[in-house]
Amino acid sequence: MTKGMLLLAAALGVSLSLTDRAAAEELVLAEDGQSAYRIVVAADASPSTRHGAEELQMFLEQMTGAKLPIVSDSEPVGEREIILGDGQHLGSLALKIDFDQLGHEGYVIRTAGNHLVIAGGSLRGNMYGVYGLLEDHLGCRWFAPGVSRTPKHARLAIGPIDDRQIPVLEYREPFTSDCFDGDWCARNRVNSSSGRLEEKHGGKVRFGGGFFVHTFDRLVPPEKYFDEHPEYFSLVKGKRLKEHSQLCSTNEDVIRIATEEILKAMRAQPDAFVFSVSQNDWHNYCECDNCQALAKQEDSQIAPVLQLVNRVAEAVEKEFPDKAVETLAYQWTRRPPRSMRPRPNVIVRLCSIECCFSHPLASCTSDANRAFREDTERWAKVSNRLWVWDYVTDFTHYLLPFPNQRVRNDNIRFYVANNVKGIFEQDTYNTPHSELAELGGYLTAKFLWNPDYDEETALSEFLEGYYGKAAGPIRANLDVLHTWSRRTST
Repeated sequence: MTKGMLLLAAALGVSLSLTDRAAAEELVLAEDGQSAYRIVVAADASPSTRHGAEELQMFLEQMTGAKLPIVSDSEPVGEREIILGDGQHLGSLALKIDFDQLGHEGYVIRTAGNHLVIAGGSLRGNMYGVYGLLEDHLGCRWFAPGVSRTPKHARLAIGPIDDRQIPVLEYREPFTSDCFDGDWCARNRVNSSSGRLEEKHGGKVRFGGGFFVHTFDRLVPPEKYFDEHPEYFSLVKGKRLKEHSQLCSTNEDVIRIATEEILKAMRAQPDAFVFSVSQNDWHNYCECDNCQALAKQEDSQIAPVLQLVNRVAEAVEKEFPDKAVETLAYQWTRRPPRSMRPRPNVIVRLCSIECCFSHPLASCTSDANRAFREDTERWAKVSNRLWVWDYVTDFTHYLLPFPNQRVRNDNIRFYVANNVKGIFEQDTYNTPHSELAELGGYLTAKFLWNPDYDEETALSEFLEGYYGKAAGPIRANLDVLHTWSRRTST
C-alpha cells in the first residue's frame, strides 16, 4: 500500500450466507425475512447519522425482507444491536475508538459479541460507515443514479469484522453531471462541491457562492474600478487592461478591496468552507515593476498572486479560523515559488491542463508530463494543503472515445504520493450521458475514496452491473482502445 493512502484494516473473515463458519462465530443479521437485531442511534444523533440508520434499514430490508427497527440509545441495551455512532450503548461495550483520529469522515466497523458497531465522525463518518458495511462487506454497489446492485439473501450472516477507514483525500469530486445526484455521491463516499448533497448527507465541501474559481474580476470588478483606478489592473506591454485583465496583485488598494470582499462573503455564507482568490481564465499577468520584481525574486509568476492570497488569508484567519482561501497554480502561475510559502489556511489547487492523459503522469515520457511531475513534486514540498484540478475528458468532443479509464487510478495514486489532499476531476459536467460518463464517475469515486482499489475489479463490477450481458463486448472494445492508446507516443 502506498504510504499515506487510505487507512484500511482488512475485514477479518467477513462471511455471507454461503460461508461455512460455525454459528458461534456468526452474527445472523436476518433469516427467512426475520431479524433479532435493531439499529441504535444516539438521542441527539446528527442528521447524517439518522439518515445512515434509515439507509441501513432500507437496504437490509431489500436484501433480506426483514425491516430492522431504529431506536434511541435512551432505551436499555438489547441482546443484539447494530450500534451506529457514539452514545450510551457504545459506551457500555468499553471499545476503544479514537474519534479524533477518525475525523469528520473516517469510521470503524467492528463486531463485539452479539453487537455490530459502526462508529465514526458525526459529520459524515457514521453515514459513510453504513455505506462501507453495505458495499465492502455485504456486496451492494451504486453504479449510477438509478442503477445499483443489492444482493438478496434468505440468510444474511457476517463473521468477525475489524475494519477502519480514513480517507486520505479531504476533497473528492468527480465533476460530471451524471454524478451530481446527492444519494449517489453519499453512497459512493464523495463530498463533491457540485453534488446535490443536503444536510441529511452531512453536507459537502462547499465553496462560497461566486467564489469557486477565476475570481479576480468578481473581487475587483473592472466595470466598477477601472475608469478611476486603472492601476488596479494588469499592465501588459505598457498598457493597463480593462478587458481580459488580471489584477495588479501587489497594489495595496487591490489587497484591501479583495480582503474586504472575501470577508463580506464569508460573513454572508457561514456554511461555505472555501473561498477562491484566483486568476481569471486567461493570461495577461501584470508586468508592472513591483509585480515583476517579486516574480523574478521567486522565479515564478505566482509570487505576486500568492502574496495577495496570503494577505487575504491572514485577515481571514483572525475572523474565520476554520475557513480556507484557495488559489490556483494554473498555466502561468503553475511553477512553485522559490522561497515564498502559502499560509496554513491557504489551499493551492494545481492544474494539469497541459498534460497527456493517455498515459500515467508518473511514467509518461512527454515533455508536458515531465514538467508537470517536477512542479507537482516541488509543490508537495511547498504547500501543506495541496489540491489538484485534474482533467479526465476530451474537450474536442464529449461523445468521442477517450480511453483513459485505466489511467485515472495511476494518476490519483501519483497525486496522493505527492501529498495532495483534494482532487477535482473535471469531466463532462455540462453534457449528460457523454462517452462512458457513468463508468468514469464510478471509477473516479472508487479511487478517490481508496486509491488502492483495484482498477480491474472496479471496471469489471461496473460493466457487469451496469451493462449486464453487454459487458463482454464493451470490455473487449475498451481493451482494444486502451491497448492502442498505451502504444501511441505522446
